[in-house]
Amino acid sequence: MTKLVLSEKQGLHEQFGEDAEIGGDHYRAWVGPPNYYDLIGVTQFNLLTLMGMRETNTLLDIGCGSLRGGRFAIMYLRPGKYFGIDPEDWAVQDGLQSHFGEEFANRKRPTFIKNSDFEFTRFERKFDFLMAHSIFTHAPTWQIKLCFEEAAKVMVPQSIFLATFFESLDGTDYTGNDWLYPDIVRYRKETISAIADEAGVECQHFDWPHPFNQKWIAVTQKGSRPDIAKLLGGWIYSYEATLERRATNTTWPTSATDKA
Repeated sequence: MTKLVLSEKQGLHEQFGEDAEIGGDHYRAWVGPPNYYDLIGVTQFNLLTLMGMRETNTLLDIGCGSLRGGRFAIMYLRPGKYFGIDPEDWAVQDGLQSHFGEEFANRKRPTFIKNSDFEFTRFERKFDFLMAHSIFTHAPTWQIKLCFEEAAKVMVPQSIFLATFFESLDGTDYTGNDWLYPDIVRYRKETISAIADEAGVECQHFDWPHPFNQKWIAVTQKGSRPDIAKLLGGWIYSYEATLERRATNTTWPTSATDKA
């Protein structure tokens, strides 16, 4: 794990990349369309909270980049609960500087690892939630399988791994072996499910709004199948959920992975 380092670039908090090309060296453009940076980030965070993420939970942000979605989670989660992995140090550093600055970043204590091989075990802990937004939209099948396999090593029965992909428009799958960016790749739903099954995890497809119609999946350990429709319906916020927490003496939010 690397020491928390922020970019030395000046004025990043006022540089929004309006004229930058997708995939360019601006911290917002690097991870996608700069003019959708806000919407895509908050989409991820809203979904995580619907799935049950509380401030005491742990989150692994896979391909965290410049913290498009991670900035919301870092602000929300308690110190030391956010973990990001990405191959590009500069993007993470620019994101930290732009969104937080040194004082707040050090207060929240996010942890980052530079890695392109999905080596999640390097964090030496398990995670309640995992997020891989727009990673499988550029990845060949062997990388998706590797990601699932490595994710399984850092999950517990309660863990939920949320990810997106582009669904095939013509009934075919991307068959190349290379990561494509900023180009995209597409897969059939059944192909994604089969890759997950081969990797030893279970995959549920579900509908959740996305500005570019990326499709969502929830990946869990086999046999640990959460009721996604119930969660998307706002169960965590409901009075019934409150009564259930009272009955089981879990009104104070806890993490299933703090001692895992």
